[in-house]
Amino acid sequence: METFYYEATTRDGNIVTGTLEVTNERLAIDRIQDMGYFPLKVSKAVKRENLVMRLFSSVKNRITTKDVMVFTYQIGVLLDAGFTLDKSLSILSELTDKETMKELTKDVLSQVKGGRSFSEALQKYPSVFPLFYVNMIKAGEAGGFLENTISRMAVYLENTEGLKEEVRSALIYPLILSVVGGAAVIVLLTFVVPQFAKIFTDMGSDLPLPTVILLAVSGTLVKYWWMILILVTAVAVLMKRYFRSEDGRRTWDRMKFNLPVFGKLFKETAVSRFARTLGTLLGSGVPIMNALQIVKGTLGSDRISEIIADVRESVRKGRGLSEPLRKSDIIPPLAVHMVTVGEETGRLDEMLIKIADRFDLEVRTTVKRLLSLLEPVLILVMGIMVGFIVIAMLTAIFSINELPF
Repeated sequence: METFYYEATTRDGNIVTGTLEVTNERLAIDRIQDMGYFPLKVSKAVKRENLVMRLFSSVKNRITTKDVMVFTYQIGVLLDAGFTLDKSLSILSELTDKETMKELTKDVLSQVKGGRSFSEALQKYPSVFPLFYVNMIKAGEAGGFLENTISRMAVYLENTEGLKEEVRSALIYPLILSVVGGAAVIVLLTFVVPQFAKIFTDMGSDLPLPTVILLAVSGTLVKYWWMILILVTAVAVLMKRYFRSEDGRRTWDRMKFNLPVFGKLFKETAVSRFARTLGTLLGSGVPIMNALQIVKGTLGSDRISEIIADVRESVRKGRGLSEPLRKSDIIPPLAVHMVTVGEETGRLDEMLIKIADRFDLEVRTTVKRLLSLLEPVLILVMGIMVGFIVIAMLTAIFSINELPF
């Protein structure tokens, strides 16, 4: 949220001033006009906030997928209850606690009252409502089944967000284990080992090899920690920048499906997203050619986009989806078979949703298996590291009698 200072004139010619808390200048102008004023000057007010407060405010007010899911669910419930669209939006603008979502809802309401369609109003916020969301709403408006479309979208978002939450929850324990174990090793190397290093150094240089290695690692970490921190940060930033570039994104896209352990998980996730998005679009009345084009631009994978391009060309020529999907090395035979059945029975949208449900289950199973493997591996690695430190210290202590005094 930003604070904007404005000067405006009333219909009687009087000058009024004030401030507004909105997301952008365009929204501030719209809000001033909604109040019946004619804006003369709108400028961003300077806030005296420290960096921590600005970061906290931006995180707190950021609109998340969960916010969109709740918005979609609530408006679907209100429409099903018989409320009109503008009345539903008006109610939601009062119920929403998050300021950014409240401002967005009020702006969408203002646009709908001004004569715009719901999809046109949502299209103003592409970072919040993605292309497939807007196109589904547009199809629902054109077909006269907006309530049903919004209900489908709510189910889609709920399934997608539910899967993400399950994966995040499953990763909490390995993450805590890694952080605690890593912190313990760092404390040992930077605080405990240096205390013994002074004793061992005074006793002489004829130390066991594990102890020599341990003291070298500890000394390097204590002396050059700032350089190591800068190096690690620089490598992380450069890698992040590279993989966000077009070449890096393509490289990662080629690699991820062929990884020895995680490749299967990436394939299952891609198939699930493809099937659920396409099935939801088709079920909401979006024509298949348009639906394939939307899906192609929303999955974020060049390899999947190439497959969808082949599928789209096949559909354009009247050959269906199955043939190009069967030639792909990413789409598994089970999914291809279910798509074939869906085409033959005329229930492709329903079959795609079943494919998505099936592979969501596969993703959950794969994640559980990977985590069941990851947890003992982490414990083993941490045990080896701590064990090496202990053994290196004990061998040095046990060899004290052999050291020259």
